[in-house]
Amino acid sequence: MRLWTGVQSSVEGYIHTFVRDRDAAKDVLQETALAIFRRFSEYDGGRPFLHWALGFARYEALGWIRDHARSRVLFSEELLEQLTERWAELAPEVSEQNNALHVCLEKLTVRSRDLVRWSYVEGMTSEEVARRTGAHAPSVRVTLQRIREHLKECIQRRLRIQEAGI
Repeated sequence: MRLWTGVQSSVEGYIHTFVRDRDAAKDVLQETALAIFRRFSEYDGGRPFLHWALGFARYEALGWIRDHARSRVLFSEELLEQLTERWAELAPEVSEQNNALHVCLEKLTVRSRDLVRWSYVEGMTSEEVARRTGAHAPSVRVTLQRIREHLKECIQRRLRIQEAGI
């Protein structure tokens, strides 16, 4: 369980690169976790757990892509393997950035967090957000740009602090 908890967000990010639908990606993540738990006795402790877990995620993602292939772009096995290898290399850095993003999001005002959630989690357009808030769409776009800049600076600052070991 400890090993899985340590890599779960990296595996989830990996799955999202192939399965863009959030609900479907969560299902694929759950299937991946189940497969890992079922076959944990086969895990070789001398091998990085993340790489082993990504193998299961790759298999589950391929199954989902195959099942939904009619309207989806398909990845070749070779490309998927290359992406899996690269993701395993990048996962620690992405995880640090993701953690910094969550901390920085918590520091935003409630209104700013709502704008971010509506735009990036719920996928609302600036026009839809404007209708919801009573603002003008161009104003929403400018505000979101400022929030993105603020988040970028906050994330970079947190990562520098973390690198320095402060």
